[in-house]
Amino acid sequence: MRGAVAGLVAFLSGAVLLGLEIAASRVLAPWFGSSVYVWGSLISVFLLALSVGYALGGVVADRAPSFRGLAWVLLGAGLLVLVLPFAAYPVGRWIAERQLDFRAAVLLASATFFLAPSVLMGMVSPYVVRLTASRIEAVGRTAGTIYCISTVGSIVGALAVSFYLIPLMGTQAILGLAAALLLLAAGLSLVAARLRP
Repeated sequence: MRGAVAGLVAFLSGAVLLGLEIAASRVLAPWFGSSVYVWGSLISVFLLALSVGYALGGVVADRAPSFRGLAWVLLGAGLLVLVLPFAAYPVGRWIAERQLDFRAAVLLASATFFLAPSVLMGMVSPYVVRLTASRIEAVGRTAGTIYCISTVGSIVGALAVSFYLIPLMGTQAILGLAAALLLLAAGLSLVAARLRP
């Protein structure tokens, strides 16, 4: 049962991460448009965040391997995404008005809005691998399965946001939904913490 919950958490986190990356272009659009600089900045920030999150998630999971710890990571990511709709306009306008080089401004805005929550979401997969690998001989299979589930979630999130949710809901509602899914994943992790291994 805990393994199923862990897989669902990995799926939800992956879906939110790529959905957020698609929605991110809309967050930046009022000040920076949707040029190649915007997409280059977003892709770079998300990849940096994943790299840091994978490394950090592995370290934290080895030090404190518990579903309760995973819940705190997801809660932090959810709260950071939750404040985005409220912070995006004033902070984005402030950055745009600094008269920085355009590329530097886009990169700064991308990192300001999306680096921290994406680092936390990047921590999820290695954390889940640590919690679900039952023996050393199965670590490779477990890691492959969890990263597969997370990546399938990312595909679902990217397609859902770009094909359906942006036309139906708009960006602010999508950010609220993303935060809600992360908070749901945190709640599921707390449930898993109470279950027997």
